[in-house]
Amino acid sequence: MPTKQRATVLLLAACVLGPAPHAAAQQSPAPGLKGPLASALPGGGEQALLEPDEAFKLKVAAKNAGTITAELVPASGYYLYKERMRFALKPGGDVAIRAVKLPAGEMKNDLILGRTEVYKKAVPVEIALDKAAGGKSVTLVASYQGCQEKLGVCYPPIEKSVNLILPK
Repeated sequence: MPTKQRATVLLLAACVLGPAPHAAAQQSPAPGLKGPLASALPGGGEQALLEPDEAFKLKVAAKNAGTITAELVPASGYYLYKERMRFALKPGGDVAIRAVKLPAGEMKNDLILGRTEVYKKAVPVEIALDKAAGGKSVTLVASYQGCQEKLGVCYPPIEKSVNLILPK
C-alpha cells in the first residue's frame, strides 16, 4: 500500500477508533504536522497546527470581590465549542460559582456534534460568585475544546487552572 494511502487509512482509523471523537488532535510535542500524516490531510500539510496554548488563549482576572472575568480567544481559523466550556472553583474554599454568563455563539453543523454553537472570535465570560469574597484566594479551573476550521482537526479537551486573589 503506498505511503499516502496508508497514512490516510491510519488517520481514519485513529479518528474512528480513538478514545474520544475529538482525540485526533496533535499528539506529538512538535508544532504542526509533518511527514506522511500531513500529506494525507487536505492541503497536503501546508498549514501547520498551532500548539493548544497558541490556538486557544485564556485570560482571567478578578473584576471585584464577587466577579471573575475570563476571555477565551481562538486564533484565526480556529473555533471553540460553547457546550464544551466549563468553569469551576477548586474545592476547599467557602466560595462557589453562582452563574456563568456566556454570549451567544454562531451556529455550525458539526460532523460529530451536529448543530451546535461555536465561537470564532474572543469570548468574554463573566463568572458571578455566590458571595463577595474580598481578599480570598481562589483557583479557577477552566476547561474548553476547539478545532482548526480548514483542516477539520479538533484538539482534545484543555483544562487550565488559574490562581486569583479577589480584591477587597
